Amino acid sequence: MNERVEAPARPLFPAGHLRRILRIGFLREPLPVMGARGLASVNQLPSAIAAVIVIVLFLVADAQAALSAPGVWIGFVVITAATVAASVLPWTRWPEPAVLLVPLVDMLAFFVMSLAGFKTLTGISILMALPLFWLAWSRYRTGLVLAASFVMPLGVVWGQVILSGIELSTKALVKPLLVPVVLFSFTMTIAVMSLAVARTQARTRRALEKAEKHAVLLNAVLNTANVGVVVVDEAGRDLMMNDTQRTIHESLIPDDNSNPDEAGLLIFGADRTTPLPADQRPVRRAVLGAEYSDQLVWGGSQEAMRAFNASATQMLVDGQPSGAVIAFHDVTDLLDALAAKDDFLSTVNHELRTPLTSIVGYLEMASETAELDPAVKVYLRVAERNAERLLALVGDLLDAAAGKVEIAREPVDLSEVLEGCLPSHKARAERLGVGLSAEVANRLDLLGDERRLGQIVDNLLSNALKYTPSGGSVNVSTYRSETGDPILEVTDTGQGMTVDELGRLFTRFYRTDTVRRSAIPGAGLGLAITKDLVEEHGGSISVSSEPGLGSTFRVEFPAAVVRN
Repeated sequence: MNERVEAPARPLFPAGHLRRILRIGFLREPLPVMGARGLASVNQLPSAIAAVIVIVLFLVADAQAALSAPGVWIGFVVITAATVAASVLPWTRWPEPAVLLVPLVDMLAFFVMSLAGFKTLTGISILMALPLFWLAWSRYRTGLVLAASFVMPLGVVWGQVILSGIELSTKALVKPLLVPVVLFSFTMTIAVMSLAVARTQARTRRALEKAEKHAVLLNAVLNTANVGVVVVDEAGRDLMMNDTQRTIHESLIPDDNSNPDEAGLLIFGADRTTPLPADQRPVRRAVLGAEYSDQLVWGGSQEAMRAFNASATQMLVDGQPSGAVIAFHDVTDLLDALAAKDDFLSTVNHELRTPLTSIVGYLEMASETAELDPAVKVYLRVAERNAERLLALVGDLLDAAAGKVEIAREPVDLSEVLEGCLPSHKARAERLGVGLSAEVANRLDLLGDERRLGQIVDNLLSNALKYTPSGGSVNVSTYRSETGDPILEVTDTGQGMTVDELGRLFTRFYRTDTVRRSAIPGAGLGLAITKDLVEEHGGSISVSSEPGLGSTFRVEFPAAVVRN
């Protein structure tokens, strides 16, 4: 939902250029990305330069001696050949240790040069450190390399003693031992450093691999979810965006601006016409530090507008804001479905309730006709009862589909509501062979909807009569609690319920196993709707029951002071 900022690409420097390699030595440029030949060339470069310096110094010190010392020139030629080989041979085609032949050749070359030219230039043997360091850094056969780092220099210094014509003695042989000892120490130091670097690199590589796996997993999860997700930094710049969000973002881009920031996107308020102010747009709100959920916005062109539910969470690093995560969920289909549901409920309410009410009315009128045969009256009463049951079922279904029920709040006497409901239930109780008794308090005032309160009483009484067998009894009472709150209580001697069944009793469409087995008709909506109506009045409903011993439903409403 925001303008995307691309990070500039870092230049990569090719290997093989002496000028840039020298710059690396002076830390003027970052280390280039090299292949095997490039690395071999860089590692060989110090030995090659040292060999050239030896020849130059040799010629300056004693040109005649230099020309008469073939060993020095042989060593120089060998190092030159090794340098060329390091730069041109295809090392990747051979086993990795093959390239280590180059420093081995260098070491032998310096060995020969040291023995041939030590009388003119002292200290040539120290140059053996260069290939030794290469070998030690490679961590290949470290034990052999450490042994060679002492034995080869020792052979050079003792060879120089022998070739110098000095009388051999313990002192003469011990005196030059410092050189091999120093080279051995340096080589060991390099080997230890190389091992430490290798371990660090291994840890870094594992961390990178783990991070890459997490990135792949995160990318897969974000792209699988049908939710647009964008992560922004503290300035509002996009850090991450999944595919769904890219699609959403593209749908919000106006035709006259191909790369807008959020303020330029087609984002509107609830009226779908007025553009949202910049500081109320989802990303900007998150950048300003807000955390929110369920912000409904509309976006896109008028002919293809979609609704999005936006939520935002802040990202904190060491307690400081470092950006936010914003999620966009396309809820257009849901809003369309809700609108269609409202239209459906309105249509059904008219198309079903009206004819059913008419049918019930005409059946009542027909059953009261004196001239009808008694058997016909029985048939009409059956039809009337079933029509009333169908009308109640339709009402329950419509109430359940409508969700939250709106109620009027006016002073109502609960006892008066109960007395108004009792006659119709007494007639039904007589037909079922169930005793129905009532204990009604004088006056119990509360603020509520008289029609909905009657629905609560009717649902509880109908439920009690339905599940009480013939010969049982149902008692309904109203009274005032110790705190003065109006109470409605309905007790029956019906089937009763288990603890598990009580836990699910007020779930919509739930019917106990016993009820299903007994084939008692019903949709499992009456008690769920009753609970909603009670809670809309600010009250509470509870039930106590035991299998085979019946049930008691207790409804408590908040009291209301009514002035006469």
